[in-house]
Amino acid sequence: MGVYDTATKLASEIKNSKEYKDFRRSMKEVKRDKNCEELLKAYRSSQVELQAHMIQRKEIDKKTKKRIEDTQKKVSNNKKLINYLNNEQKFTQLMNNINNIIGKTVEKDYE
Repeated sequence: MGVYDTATKLASEIKNSKEYKDFRRSMKEVKRDKNCEELLKAYRSSQVELQAHMIQRKEIDKKTKKRIEDTQKKVSNNKKLINYLNNEQKFTQLMNNINNIIGKTVEKDYE
């Protein structure tokens, strides 16, 4: 079996994994609810904004801080979004683990 065949098989295994299926299912649930989808976008935007302030070591003004906290509170009270974010994290962890396995195997050749 060639490397591309193996990669295709791995992709198929990933698509059949519980992590991927749960992630896709919860993503569809979020997309069916426009309010939920908009809240997710606002949450992602607030995360980026917060990270930018941290990187730049800038103080966050009270208005921005309040808006970010309000968004985070809404997300934490939204079961669909909590489920989606948890499933996203599990799928991301699966992909990171696979990437680490491949990376460590190839890395040995560079030592």
